[in-house]
Amino acid sequence: MSASRKVGGEERSSYYHYFSFGLSSYIDRLLMRTRRSVYQLFTSAFVPTATDRILDIGISANNHPSSNYLEKNYPHPGTIIGLGAEPHPSLRADHPELILLCGDARALPLKTGAVDFVYSHAVIEHVGSRTNQAKFLSEALRVARKGVLITTPNRRHPIETHTGLPFLHYLPAAIWRPIYRILGKGMYASEETLHLLSARLLMRLVLDLGIRPGQSELHKIRWLGIPSNLVLIIRQDSAPEGVNSPSASPRCDR
Repeated sequence: MSASRKVGGEERSSYYHYFSFGLSSYIDRLLMRTRRSVYQLFTSAFVPTATDRILDIGISANNHPSSNYLEKNYPHPGTIIGLGAEPHPSLRADHPELILLCGDARALPLKTGAVDFVYSHAVIEHVGSRTNQAKFLSEALRVARKGVLITTPNRRHPIETHTGLPFLHYLPAAIWRPIYRILGKGMYASEETLHLLSARLLMRLVLDLGIRPGQSELHKIRWLGIPSNLVLIIRQDSAPEGVNSPSASPRCDR
């Protein structure tokens, strides 16, 4: 999801391939604002305690200031489990208290009710098909005893936030995906790497999983006056019995 550039002689990562548009500094500030808003929604909606265990699905080794916002700002980092698809040993130096796990978010390496909350920022659009997105959400609900927060960019925003390209993603996928390849955005040109969701499609996933009305709520973060990010909050009615420690799960920090 990232590109790199030299800043002061050092390699620095940045998201969304905006450099050709000269908008890097602006996008950096926008990303920080968005992640701060998501974090504030999480803490205000759930009010997690010092002992609540949080699973963060989608940790990153990217050194962008907005990366791993939860780990950088949550006052009890030792209660966070960070899940990544591959090892990120470099995170150990920055977050020594963090438990790092390797795994697939569509089949989490955790037992039912292993954590209190699941927090995942802008991952569900990268897990593939609608079926895979349903598995992602179902797994988050399975392991979380108290609640789940999941965010995703809004497909209805005129600017596709991963590339900065306007309007093309409004076209049928059979048309915009080949155009992305032609324009050098091939990493976002397949369903496996980018399957955008609108508010309607996201809430349909929720309904299909049998989440009752009143158990979920959808918040919208705006950019240019239009909802750019969707924040789904689901509260679990009750905590499953027999909460399990994740200590036996595949570790990423070894």
